[in-house]
Amino acid sequence: MDREEMSNEENYAFDVAGYLHVPGVLSRGEVEALNRALDEAGASEGMLGWEAPQRDLFRDLLVHPQLVWYLNQIIGHGFRLDQAPRLLGSREGENGQGLVGGDEPRNPSRAYFLQNGRRSCQGVKAIWVLEDVEDGDGGLVVVQASHKSNVETPEDLATGQDDMGLVKQPVLKAGDLFLLAEPALQGMRPWTGVPKRLLTYWYAGRAVIQSNGPGPGAEIETRPEWSESAPPEQKAVMYRPGAKGSNPPPVLNTDGEKTWVEESSEVIHPSIYIRDPNSKIDEKEFYFWDLNGYLV
Repeated sequence: MDREEMSNEENYAFDVAGYLHVPGVLSRGEVEALNRALDEAGASEGMLGWEAPQRDLFRDLLVHPQLVWYLNQIIGHGFRLDQAPRLLGSREGENGQGLVGGDEPRNPSRAYFLQNGRRSCQGVKAIWVLEDVEDGDGGLVVVQASHKSNVETPEDLATGQDDMGLVKQPVLKAGDLFLLAEPALQGMRPWTGVPKRLLTYWYAGRAVIQSNGPGPGAEIETRPEWSESAPPEQKAVMYRPGAKGSNPPPVLNTDGEKTWVEESSEVIHPSIYIRDPNSKIDEKEFYFWDLNGYLV
């Protein structure tokens, strides 16, 4: 890179919007080679395990110099691949399922915040654009600033019943790199024409586990032999991160007298914003105000 760190404009854009669009990272030749490898393989995932030389193209993207340069500053040193690369929208039922993400209630393993000049971003999707995506093409959509929301996402927005004027479909060119904060509200809409190739790699901070590990080792959750006779609340603090039986992890709660395992795995969050069913505040207006700072 021709500079030591991200510019003020880049830092501001990522902090405000929850994503950073870096144009022209890959050359036309690199894009053509990646598309040719996908055509020859006839698959939309598993690229890192393909035969050479096709796999080498995707392994190179795994630690592409410009990507590493950005992730070292956004996530921090020691970031790791959390989910293997694949084409967005290629899985059955993925397009049009609704939006996921949002930073409320705040989950420390996925949260984003910037305070006193220090950023904490525990997850980033690195999306390599292999085909042009024009306005109105469908595909990837995102709600700007939702990675810092202090208000629960309205159900109508999450399900796609009401976009509330907030849902944006980025216009992208082949060769671009699109870095998306994991807690940003995001999703895949049906393509209006031929599906476009958006290749995503999912990265997480070094001390964060956001998904199950691959392979048979993730199927087995080992505990000390003595724990077999332990009550559920004691077993709950000995779960093995990354094992399929503990994702989501168990949630402990207490009333000050006793401790128990909650039936729901949702995060217990003592938010200052508590939904009041008798309140006359419109939840959509409140959410819109929180994201934008104005209301019409």
